[in-house]
Amino acid sequence: MIQSPPLARGGPSDFPPPNRPQRAPYQTGRTAAAPQKGGAAVRAGAESSPFLFSSHPSMALLPLLLPLLLLAPLPPFAARPAPTAVTVGVLLPEDPRRYPWALPRVGAALNLALEALQPQLSRAALAVRPVFVPVQGDRDCDLEGVQLKVVDLKASHDPDVLVVGSTCALGEVFTGVERLADHWSLPLLMAGGPVWKNHVPTTVQAYPTGHELSVLAPHLLRHFNWTSRAVFILGSELSALFGSEPVAPFAMEDLFQVGPNFTAQGLIYHGPDEAVQLIRTHGRVVFICVPLETLQEIMRVAQAQNMTNGDYVFFHLDCFGGTLQPQGRHQAARPWHSKEGQDAGGLREAFQTVLVITFHEPQTPEYRHFQSQLILRAQRDFGVALNDSLRLVAGCFHDALLLYIRALNETLHEGGTKRDTSHILEKMRDLKIQGVTGIVSMDRDIRREMDFDLWSMADVESGEFQVVGHYMGSEKQIDWLGPIHWKKGSPPLDNPPCVFDTDDPSCGKSECVQGQRGVSSPWTGHGGYS
Repeated sequence: MIQSPPLARGGPSDFPPPNRPQRAPYQTGRTAAAPQKGGAAVRAGAESSPFLFSSHPSMALLPLLLPLLLLAPLPPFAARPAPTAVTVGVLLPEDPRRYPWALPRVGAALNLALEALQPQLSRAALAVRPVFVPVQGDRDCDLEGVQLKVVDLKASHDPDVLVVGSTCALGEVFTGVERLADHWSLPLLMAGGPVWKNHVPTTVQAYPTGHELSVLAPHLLRHFNWTSRAVFILGSELSALFGSEPVAPFAMEDLFQVGPNFTAQGLIYHGPDEAVQLIRTHGRVVFICVPLETLQEIMRVAQAQNMTNGDYVFFHLDCFGGTLQPQGRHQAARPWHSKEGQDAGGLREAFQTVLVITFHEPQTPEYRHFQSQLILRAQRDFGVALNDSLRLVAGCFHDALLLYIRALNETLHEGGTKRDTSHILEKMRDLKIQGVTGIVSMDRDIRREMDFDLWSMADVESGEFQVVGHYMGSEKQIDWLGPIHWKKGSPPLDNPPCVFDTDDPSCGKSECVQGQRGVSSPWTGHGGYS
């Protein structure tokens, strides 16, 4: 059994006991002698008498009644209050190969969390049980299918909190589920849904979403003084990563915090030539969210057009670090390798201009122990062998349940009920706890504040990538761990003179990059997808 980590503000081991009426304790031994009127003490020798007032006539019968008194049943102790029953309704897709938040992965993590908290739950008089409902892939990838399962779960088990994961990229599916949870006033720990700006009050983003990009990207842009323009290339496979294709427009809105004249250009990826053309005509700082093979296609075309000489920088958003994981003979931390473990097309040099962004995965003994236990429990509880790198997702839900139970317990201790949802969610937003994935904190919309790692090619000869920066989500700052080896010795300019500002009278036409005028983009500024 994993050990529950200590939590801030007391930790689960310091759960306060439930409120219960107090009574005077049973008294044992001799009764203290009461002073007589005027303060005179009880006569000497009274304490040694077997019956303090044996001169009373009725006390003469006490020796005869004593055996009967000893045989009489003792008065019952005050009954311990019944534990507060809490049901966690869990509705997640079954296939762990397709969904990071699949039931075998997340369900095993929830079981581990409850098992770790069991002593504390017992002392706090809380009886928490999960109810698992599997979702069968695309058959439930529709508004009515998912909502019907949620309604059935509510009718059959009346859960106090919901954990729901999407099986498709349809934003309206999750909107319907969120509205149901809000109507029932139930906390909804959500996985794989879109990042709506109109946040539903009862929704808790337990699992990272595309919102994280809109938090980290402005920080990086301001740090390197890139305040004019950037380009975003988003793959159609984004739904497999975030569970929602329309994640970009909502995340993009936050990018305009960078500066008043900031311009963002982007498109949904349909081919490397189109992507490279957009990059060439609209920016030098590029954020790319596509699979590794697609990134290699883009970099190959960029290299052929002399765009990997240090004038451009390419940030690859790879949340779970698949780019840096071994695949077949593909060596770890060498994303320019092909699946066969070779430098197909000489991409090592091109990847000197690539920086990889991943979620920060803890390296603590507690997290490593959680990882090993998760594999065992997924096999034991769900009959599934987990051998992937997505255990961080499970850890996020493990810690989200810890946070919910802490907030629930504090609410009950203050006189509230398990259905005092607004108070519970308020506490979840304000609490910070130490979980297996690190410090767990939420933003004002109750979305998990995630940590990130920034990887760069640390060794040009071997081409190996290493972590050079650690972004701490709760503190909104980067801890720099090593230098970035810029190909030209310094970060590229995001808006070099006479490249994009073609109307500048100080630039002659011969100095301008041709083809800048009249170029349209699938989205410009606050625009959406074409």
